[in-house]
Amino acid sequence: MKIIHRILKFIQNESISSAQLNNSIGLGKDALQLAGSEDGSVSTDVLEEICKQYPQLNPIWLVTGKGEMLIDDYHEIGKAIENVESQDGIYNVIAGKDIEIQLLKEHIEGLSELIKVKNKLIDEYKNA
Repeated sequence: MKIIHRILKFIQNESISSAQLNNSIGLGKDALQLAGSEDGSVSTDVLEEICKQYPQLNPIWLVTGKGEMLIDDYHEIGKAIENVESQDGIYNVIAGKDIEIQLLKEHIEGLSELIKVKNKLIDEYKNA
């Protein structure tokens, strides 16, 4: 389902007309219906205005179709984002970075030990 279809579903769910939504976000009277009937796309400016005018609409659902259409409060947005991120592998990327950081720390420790050995050798040559 495209974003335009989710917008039209939201309009139907909220029992508002597309003309009312269009007017509230500064579009022409039939703009969304026309885009929906032609299987068109929606600009980011329009999405931003819809999210501003209808804060009960879950922006994650609007863009991706994941999660619930409506949110009860703004804390639900954070939960929705967490769910999408985990599904899209963001946490896997973070876990990979954690492993990379740990390996780099171990490498640094090894280099520190090497520096100590080299400093010890330098001191021994100076004292010899």
